[in-house]
Amino acid sequence: MRPRSLALAALACAALACGCAGDPETKIVDATAVEHGAALFRDPSVAETRFNRYSCSTCHEAIAGEAGDAMLPGAPLAGAVDRPHYWGGQEVDLLGAINHCLYYFMTKDLPWAADDPAARAMYAYLESLPSDGDAAEAVPFTPVYGLREPPPGDPGKGALIHDRACASCHGRARSGEGRLVERAPALPDQTLEEHPLGEYTERERRLVFVEKVRHGGFIGYGGQMPPFSLEVLSDEQFGDLLSFYALP
Repeated sequence: MRPRSLALAALACAALACGCAGDPETKIVDATAVEHGAALFRDPSVAETRFNRYSCSTCHEAIAGEAGDAMLPGAPLAGAVDRPHYWGGQEVDLLGAINHCLYYFMTKDLPWAADDPAARAMYAYLESLPSDGDAAEAVPFTPVYGLREPPPGDPGKGALIHDRACASCHGRARSGEGRLVERAPALPDQTLEEHPLGEYTERERRLVFVEKVRHGGFIGYGGQMPPFSLEVLSDEQFGDLLSFYALP
């Protein structure tokens, strides 16, 4: 999966076919592999299911800094083609890392093969991104295997963290206004309603947030949320966020 340049004709860059009844007719245009890959990077229909609304750009910057101060769970992708491993070593192959995202977070049924046109186009696009030597180094990713309570925090700082890390998918705090998909719960109210006191202790309700943020779509809950590593969201910042949510 390492083509330098691949001219692909008749690729769908304006709208990609996903095989679902009622979808708009695909518009066919001439495009290079890089242009096709750039379109795939920002297009939720890459997962070929009507149930997905996320694209690669939901969680990743193409080039570091282009998303401003947003706290995204995924690493910038410039330099990714030369990294020795991904997901903190859980994936040692770029295609495997891409398929990890497609399956777990974008609900795609079948993985890409190395010779799939979409996989080749995505690789061409990622290879085209400008990067320095540091961008090719493995990105630190420390998962949190054992749950631990974040320290007490500053609710004012937590409000900013919600805006930077949560609002793009969950919308405005408490109301959910502007959320990306209806099934992304309005935080914290909807999640608390789904875990009422009496059935859960205050500590258990707090740990629901901890586990969801640190582990993503964990067993028993499912969902499409990716985990936030310690490098992206420190325990101190997490404590600020939970304080903003007024979780005891």
